[in-house]
Amino acid sequence: MISIFVKVLPYFFLLYFILRYLKEPLYLLGIPFLLFMRNCIFFENVKLFTIPGRFGPEVLLLVWLAIIWVLIRLKSKAQIAERKENRISITKLSMLDNIILILILISIVGLAFVLKENYIIDDVITEFITLVSLFLGYFIIKNIVQYSDLNVLSEFLYAIVIINTIASILYFIHQGLHISLYTSNEEYREDYFEGEMITRTFWFMPTLWFFSISYLLVFKRSKPIVFGTLMSVNILAIFISYTRSYLVISILLFIVYFLVTGFKNRDIGHIIKNFLIVGVVGLLLFVGISTFLPASKNYFLDRFKELDKNSSEGPETNTLIYRFEQTGEVIDRIDDKKIVIGYGPLTEIQLPFVAMMRLTTSDMVWTGVTFRWGYLGLALFILLYLSSIYKAYFLFLRNDGIMSHLALMLLLILLSQVIESFVSWTFMSPNRFAMGLWYFGLLSALLKISKEQDVSVINE
Repeated sequence: MISIFVKVLPYFFLLYFILRYLKEPLYLLGIPFLLFMRNCIFFENVKLFTIPGRFGPEVLLLVWLAIIWVLIRLKSKAQIAERKENRISITKLSMLDNIILILILISIVGLAFVLKENYIIDDVITEFITLVSLFLGYFIIKNIVQYSDLNVLSEFLYAIVIINTIASILYFIHQGLHISLYTSNEEYREDYFEGEMITRTFWFMPTLWFFSISYLLVFKRSKPIVFGTLMSVNILAIFISYTRSYLVISILLFIVYFLVTGFKNRDIGHIIKNFLIVGVVGLLLFVGISTFLPASKNYFLDRFKELDKNSSEGPETNTLIYRFEQTGEVIDRIDDKKIVIGYGPLTEIQLPFVAMMRLTTSDMVWTGVTFRWGYLGLALFILLYLSSIYKAYFLFLRNDGIMSHLALMLLLILLSQVIESFVSWTFMSPNRFAMGLWYFGLLSALLKISKEQDVSVINE
């Protein structure tokens, strides 16, 4: 029964997006999101989305993203033409676009140096395509979204939230109830605590928790009971991952949401009321978890004790200090001639040290950024995040309705990714490069739509 469910579920998701595509072209973008979430929803079992030979999931995702971009553009020709008639099109590149273009240029220069300096260039081109797909995906997503209706975009994102919530349920069943759904042993750890087996796995972990929480927070007024239930499922799944940083990020998202919405509305009572509501709901969840999963609750709390500097666990606790130490060790080994623009698409074949870099990047994305694009690339990525947070915040303040909601959602996502970047490889996660900067592409599209609307209003 379980094996049938595992095989059927990803096809059900695929069929849903294809059918919705017939009426709303944007929904075909759901396929790259399914590929992005592949491990937690069994999408790797869908044979259509595999490439025979040496090319892996990274190239596969870019190829399908490009195909879907073409199909969406062909399907939405009439809508694009109508939008161009009603709005004055702005063709000037944005600040975000320029940052991405400079990063592409650095990547090309890095490739040139690798080809020049190494006799053995096996896997270099594949690695280069993988790295550049990060930036090409940004432009593809921006181009798709900028011609879309914002209400349709919101409904589409809601569908992604539903799928991530289903993945959270599956994750809880497998991780919390120990009913085996996933067969791979990737990143699997078993501990016995208070007489019960505690498992920890990240390979099947839902990939869009912070997006889901951000969306549900911002749009909760439309369906408070439904959205509250979906939120609880995602929070419960985060708890059962036993990941300290994820729980902290989730709490911070609530705090930031209440603060910025209260500030915009000039309503301190709104802030206090929401904090009280969330506090009560959080307390009820904690009591429920303590009642039904006492060992899991105690195990999670015990993990926070590991952060004590006097803890006997040592570096195995993988604290933030330990991650910085590992990152520092990688950066110290970078040649002085490479520190400005990085090593480019170098692989383990050319430099065995790359293996250590990849491992360290899984705990802090800035390790990989500095290694691949140097200090110049690191500065550009920091600028990309800071400018995006600034633009998302003011887009939220200066607008109302759907545009304001989407901007606030993106602001929360960006903040979550900044924090997560110090404990994870976020946008440099293997098999997901082409979709790594999807939220930047979405924000850039919204900024362009907002500017075009403003110019059209002025000219009227």
